[in-house]
Amino acid sequence: MLLQETPMTAATVNSNRSTLGRVAVLAACLLAGSLGVAQAAAPVSEFPQIAVSYSDLDLNTSEGTRELYKRIANAAQEVCPYPNARELAQIEVNHACRDAAIAKAVRQINTPALVALRAEHVKRG
Repeated sequence: MLLQETPMTAATVNSNRSTLGRVAVLAACLLAGSLGVAQAAAPVSEFPQIAVSYSDLDLNTSEGTRELYKRIANAAQEVCPYPNARELAQIEVNHACRDAAIAKAVRQINTPALVALRAEHVKRG
């Protein structure tokens, strides 16, 4: 292997700074991504909970079922971290939390119409 020493010029220094900057940004992105994964793996029970009342709704109607789903989704938005996230890792954690919270509430209520509405929302994304 032949190594040659390159004379230090302004262009070389700037190139080295640029490369180091790119490496630092990549490392920061990887770190942020790994933190998001660690937070996403946290069980939903670690987040605050909100009771969603639906005794005033008729779940035998599509209107009542849609209103309950809306209440569940709004409650999930309130309890999950990073509701106004702009960073990708935080957005992913927030979406995972909301999805898990909504799925848990739908399972607990366990009415066919609500399960079907949830499946429709999941299908649409």
